[in-house]
Amino acid sequence: MLNDPWSVGYVSTLIETANWKNKEEWENAYYASGHTRNLYIEQNAAKLGYSKAFFNDITIPYNKQKYYALSWDVKNINTQKGRTKEDLREKGKILYEAVKNNGYGLTLDECVECVRFRVICETWNGIILREHNTKETLLRIFPELTIKETVGEVDHTYAVDLEIFRGTQLICGVQVKPQSYTKNAPYIVKARNANAIKYELYKEKFGVPVFIVISNSRGNILNQEVLTKIKQLVRQILKINAKNRLFKSNNFWRFFK
Repeated sequence: MLNDPWSVGYVSTLIETANWKNKEEWENAYYASGHTRNLYIEQNAAKLGYSKAFFNDITIPYNKQKYYALSWDVKNINTQKGRTKEDLREKGKILYEAVKNNGYGLTLDECVECVRFRVICETWNGIILREHNTKETLLRIFPELTIKETVGEVDHTYAVDLEIFRGTQLICGVQVKPQSYTKNAPYIVKARNANAIKYELYKEKFGVPVFIVISNSRGNILNQEVLTKIKQLVRQILKINAKNRLFKSNNFWRFFK
């Protein structure tokens, strides 16, 4: 849960709050948001009914029932704000304690940098570079479609980065991933299995599938077969809509007969 929104905020939403000039500006803004969060907790702990230790407890989301029972005001303090550099260092210490005896000889500083890279750098690389550029590529291929970026809560709940529309009709969700996502390292396989469950939840709720788009930071799509799947889906929807229009038209004239 070190990278859960409760622990580090909805980084995919936080990074979209401004057009950052560079990664350093985004990083500094994230830390400043964390300072604002800490100050708010210190000044309002009594009113909130929870201590600073509670808001920094990364195990809170493990009990989903209790977590979902928390008010939006309480959850938003963590999910809608960043963390300070010192906060990330504390998470690095947690990571270090978990891996220090695994035989790889990782240092505390390496674990702290791992947390920083995951929160700051991967968010920049994944969203500002890969996701935005991939969205532009898809728009060039499918100029007749509308593509919208999802908010952080949707991304976290359903693992969907982009939603593709034909007019106002949602036709599919898309998760954008790097080529490394196709590897079979145990942690990647675990992530793919977890995301597959989220895709099914999305399909149950919205009635459309989720496609994985593998791309690089320039937005070049590496699994070209996914484009064929999207094209087929668009054709199916056009056929269904045409049949529906014909059905309505026939019923209209029957009414006057």
